[in-house]
Amino acid sequence: MAREVRFRKPEFQEKLARARRYERKIGSSRWPRYLALVCALVVLYFLAVSNKFLVRQADANENGPTAEQIQNALAKLHHSRLWFIVPSNHILVIDKASLLPELRRVEPGVRSIKNMKKMWPNRLVLNIEMREPRYVWKSGEKFFLLDQDGVIFEQIPSYTPEAFSQSLIVDSSAAALSPGDMLAIQPVVKFIEEIKSLWPSQINETDIKSFAVPAMRSKDIVVKTGIGFSLYFDLARSVSEQLSDLRIVLREQIRPETYAGLSYIDLRLPSVAYYCYKDAPCAPENATSTNPL
Repeated sequence: MAREVRFRKPEFQEKLARARRYERKIGSSRWPRYLALVCALVVLYFLAVSNKFLVRQADANENGPTAEQIQNALAKLHHSRLWFIVPSNHILVIDKASLLPELRRVEPGVRSIKNMKKMWPNRLVLNIEMREPRYVWKSGEKFFLLDQDGVIFEQIPSYTPEAFSQSLIVDSSAAALSPGDMLAIQPVVKFIEEIKSLWPSQINETDIKSFAVPAMRSKDIVVKTGIGFSLYFDLARSVSEQLSDLRIVLREQIRPETYAGLSYIDLRLPSVAYYCYKDAPCAPENATSTNPL
């Protein structure tokens, strides 16, 4: 009887009610935790475990890298991890910034990825821009292809003028180069393009065989003519003015029958042009140094 009375007391009933509410809270609070755990496991499986969402192939434009080269680039990405967990070729994390370096490693001729479209769940469609082989660059005994950005992107095993339509530029300093190097020669390239553009309308006595620069940052550019003599231009002076000076020298000061005996014509000074014959002391063939610059 005393026990029943105790159970009926308001204080006891209140404690019992609080205990029941506490049990309900404990039981109900576990569901969000379970749900969060399940979601975390799903995300982990989606990002790090399942192979279904890993990009291993891509469709690209015809003038881009081969399918095998693209597969090799994607395979390289697979071995690297984002946050040490997610493969870098996962459809969600792969981007142009991560793919471009790998494409360049398997195909140095790749210039940029102009567009990349993701096709769910594991495929890409790529629009790849290739480098244009604008020039053949010779350094020492090695020949390379040089693109529109001044990037050395491919070494040529053997060079013959007949096999390449690109202009030849010789680096007289014979600097050590390798594919991937970017040369700071934009002013040189711009100057050369202007010479090539204006030459046919101003000079008809000979054609251009090749170009040369004494060093990467030199202000001088050497043109080797088809007849055999060299022309020395100043990068800081107008191309048009120097070609005009050359036209005057060839037509008014030097007899055509002696062109073959010329060593060089120096056009770098604004008020006077110097020329030298191969049998004269001023010729580099007769000097201790082979470079009159």
